[in-house]
Amino acid sequence: MRFAVRIPTLADVIPWLLLTFLVLFPKGGVKFAGIPLTWGYLFLGLIFIPLALLRLVRLPMRGSPLTIAVFASLLPFQFLFLFSIWLNGDDGPAVPVALLTSFIFLPAIFLGVFPAYLHLINYERFRRQFCFCILAAALWGIFLFFYHPLMGHYIEIPYLTVNIADYGLLETTKHIDRGGYLKLISTYNNGNLYGVATLILFPLYRLLEPKAWKRNVVRIALVLTLSRTVWFGLIIEQFLSLIVQLPTILGSFPRIRPGRSLPQIIAIGATVCLVLVGLLFNGNGLGFLFNGGLGGREGEIPAFSQQTLVPTVPVGPIAELVYASVLASYGIIGLLAFLLIFFMPVILLIFNPWLAQTPSRRAAVKGLILYSIVASIDGAILLIPVLVFYFFCYMVLLHGLPGESTANRPAAPHLDAENGFARSVLT
Repeated sequence: MRFAVRIPTLADVIPWLLLTFLVLFPKGGVKFAGIPLTWGYLFLGLIFIPLALLRLVRLPMRGSPLTIAVFASLLPFQFLFLFSIWLNGDDGPAVPVALLTSFIFLPAIFLGVFPAYLHLINYERFRRQFCFCILAAALWGIFLFFYHPLMGHYIEIPYLTVNIADYGLLETTKHIDRGGYLKLISTYNNGNLYGVATLILFPLYRLLEPKAWKRNVVRIALVLTLSRTVWFGLIIEQFLSLIVQLPTILGSFPRIRPGRSLPQIIAIGATVCLVLVGLLFNGNGLGFLFNGGLGGREGEIPAFSQQTLVPTVPVGPIAELVYASVLASYGIIGLLAFLLIFFMPVILLIFNPWLAQTPSRRAAVKGLILYSIVASIDGAILLIPVLVFYFFCYMVLLHGLPGESTANRPAAPHLDAENGFARSVLT
């Protein structure tokens, strides 16, 4: 009896490696001069040049109008932070590296390079790997959440679940103590970071994961981050689903017929109940929800009353209150340029409503909008892997999920020739 052995292709291996080291183990790696080099980002850098060259050699200077519009929306802020670094300097080498990576490299690879190869990926395999990585991260986080109070320490695997430079320092350097219990940090080493990053992917995960208990495990993990920002995001995520149903509800006014909106209404109530349960693990009780100090962020508020028109100070890291921090560092013009980046998905939908005609694209844009809202409280924007997830969802909005049917993809007549070339290389 003969057994056929299937040899994995690059189109199988690359997505698996990216999902493993960007979603499941995003912090594994080392640091050089305080700058983290994670395996996921290193792998992105290694594949960027060959994949970009293949695309440029085959079809130079071609792209869909929507993709060009998105890149155009990035240009004002890219120019402004580069100009500000040249004019005003920066607070250290980590700052320009983070900005260049986040706002130039990541858009280039997710919006300019990867779309040419999406059709080569097996959709079902990608779906399973995507859902597995998100669920595994949630389960590991829940395990550590209850393991630490019992054993007094975390289980840390250097170079994999934690950067070697942070090994043994999670309890003292990540501000995760909530009075008896530490925030759920999973492999992200930070509760707010895990929560905010996972919220971006959560709508897609809810769509792609068929089993309710697995979806609820991730929801519980988000609650156990003990983060007001994440709790707020969970509730807003349900409200965004409800908003989609509003036309149906209003159409039957004055008679109230909740119809399909009833599950969203129930889900909002269930989420609020989960948040209240989460307060049991917080040493400050209800006072935690109404802390006037915004968890130590009150020092960032004066930016709204002390703004300048253009950047006048050395470029520093973007702080927790993302929009206030951008205003303080880049002035009013910089904030407007920055807002253009994060409002662009909504602008695209206003002028191209057919973009959201598939469930995956609707879920992707929901994640993008959700992040733009929670970023006003704590966006963790320059921390790995927040913007990887953001630009991945942006790519899904424009091109669909990897391996998904291209029948409803935005018009791009050059893709047939490009697809044939890519297939010969990666398969």
